[in-house]
Amino acid sequence: MAWFDKIKHTATKTAKLAKDKSTDLYEITRMSFSINEKENKIDKIFKNIGMLTYRDYENGVEFSEDIVLLMEDIDQKYEEIDALKAEINKLKNVEVCPNCKKTNPNGANFCLSCGTKLK
Repeated sequence: MAWFDKIKHTATKTAKLAKDKSTDLYEITRMSFSINEKENKIDKIFKNIGMLTYRDYENGVEFSEDIVLLMEDIDQKYEEIDALKAEINKLKNVEVCPNCKKTNPNGANFCLSCGTKLK
């Protein structure tokens, strides 16, 4: 019966690993979708900035509060995207090179792409 218990333990361990990996994949997909959604919102904001800037130009105004608010909204969306990308990289067990922005395995001392020393 010991061999049966060993097989049962191995099967349970494999099932847990598969569940953990599928959970990570779901989270990565969910966050990637969120990034795409935020990038689409940024594109709409840029369009509005362009329309407001041109309207202001036509009216002789150099800079408006509307534009400042839109720019602040873009900054917030970029911060949210950066946070989501950091979470994805953590789940993928990689770190991003500060120089070339390529991903490297966690624990690497140097970037595999450009050779920059990593933290």
